[in-house]
Amino acid sequence: MARDDQDNEDYLDDREDPDPEDADWNMDPATIECPYCGGNVTEESEYCPRCDRFLSNEDAPARRSYWLVAGVVLLILLVVAGLLWI
Repeated sequence: MARDDQDNEDYLDDREDPDPEDADWNMDPATIECPYCGGNVTEESEYCPRCDRFLSNEDAPARRSYWLVAGVVLLILLVVAGLLWI
């Protein structure tokens, strides 16, 4: 029985650990540097959690033009003013 225990220990000592680069469960993902604040961000991130800015223009949501918002507000004010004069 002692020989089986020795063989089992030899087997456990000879095992090769998996390569972390090949593993799907890699707990330390590759990181890149944020172009705005220089913080480390994972490659899969869309925005930097440190400065709350999107890493690329493609990931950022569409922004409304200030001129468009100002034009809509002005149009509403003109309509309201026109209705009050009637």
